[in-house]
Amino acid sequence: MYTFATFATLAAATSLIGPARADQQADRANLIGSWVQSGGNNAWVIDAAADGLHIKQIEGSGTVADYQCNLNGDDCNVKIAGHKAAISMYFNGSTLVQIETKGDQIVKRRFSVLPSGASMKLEIIPMAEHARTEELQFERGQPVMAGKK
Repeated sequence: MYTFATFATLAAATSLIGPARADQQADRANLIGSWVQSGGNNAWVIDAAADGLHIKQIEGSGTVADYQCNLNGDDCNVKIAGHKAAISMYFNGSTLVQIETKGDQIVKRRFSVLPSGASMKLEIIPMAEHARTEELQFERGQPVMAGKK
């Protein structure tokens, strides 16, 4: 009897996990695209790559970072605004987590698409004492680059 109850519980849990994983995959795919800051002049362009994601970070009218990184949490050596940095990325459910290390400064970012699918929330969490978490909202759209209209 105990074995049957355990099996039935596992079967029921598995049937619930399958659709949840499919939803997470769809939410992850929704991150792909161009995101422009609401009321600001920053943007993120996120594209799928063979072994991870290709990310472009835009501030104002210029690109400050353009790199490709895997999604298994390993460090990728990149340049951000001309300075050496290490980026690691992974998914926590449907949220993309990015850890940026520049010297002794560490910043964690969490990218998540809001239920509408048209907006993205970006949490910026400095990993320093007395630092404040910042939350920004982005909308789907094309960033305005210098020399482009």
